[in-house]
Amino acid sequence: EIRKVNAMAAFGWLRSGIRDLTVSPTLSISYGLVYAVVGLVLIALSWNKPIYAVGMVTVFYILGPLIAVGLYCMSRHIEAGVKPSWDREGCRALCYNPEGYIGFAIIIGMLVVFWTIVAAVIIAINFNNLTIAGSITETVSLLLENKALYPVIGILFLVGLAFAVLCFMISVISIPLMTHRKVDVVTAMIASAKTVLRNPIAMFIWAAIIVLMIGLGFAFAFIGVAVTLPIIGHASWHVYRETIVDDRVLTAAPDCDVPVFPFLKGKVKV
Repeated sequence: EIRKVNAMAAFGWLRSGIRDLTVSPTLSISYGLVYAVVGLVLIALSWNKPIYAVGMVTVFYILGPLIAVGLYCMSRHIEAGVKPSWDREGCRALCYNPEGYIGFAIIIGMLVVFWTIVAAVIIAINFNNLTIAGSITETVSLLLENKALYPVIGILFLVGLAFAVLCFMISVISIPLMTHRKVDVVTAMIASAKTVLRNPIAMFIWAAIIVLMIGLGFAFAFIGVAVTLPIIGHASWHVYRETIVDDRVLTAAPDCDVPVFPFLKGKVKV
């Protein structure tokens, strides 16, 4: 059952995310740092290839819910009164519902590929006489100076926005749901979309907060993402908990056996 929440509920989710971050700041920010470092590397590699940079930023926004899976598990433990620890969060989160996570990655990946193809076609048709070279900043300046390209840029923005809205709808609570319950990815995505449709204003505000928070992280050379991503990840758990009715007593994630490394025999219990 999907709960109808207050239109301003998003600000409460944000406060809950900040609170969870303060409970276990070192572990939370460690997740964010990994995300930030990967982002810095990708930015460096694509600095002179602006089209790749746009795709990379898009992927960062869309795959955020999957990357933050360990943060959902941490918030679950905090809510259940269990202190998060280094040796539990990632393993428990990943081994609890691997089929669901893999399915999510495949579906989102297909959407990203489709969006990239659509964007490439639009660019090929309309930018055929424009040479895009140089760094990201030089390319942005070139595009802004060429007013004839404004309609095309607008079309690209609207198409990208449509893909972003679709991805947000099917992902806003799907990964937290799969982290808590053993459900398949299609069921989780349908529940997520229904949640957005039942709470459009609250979800619009929440989406705006996500864009703003990640944007602030980007603005500070990606280092800010080390803080903003964990806050969003923790808050997303509370989005799920407040929108999906569940009267059962919340417990810590169940123990599970996971492989250590391919060259080591045996398993480790976490």
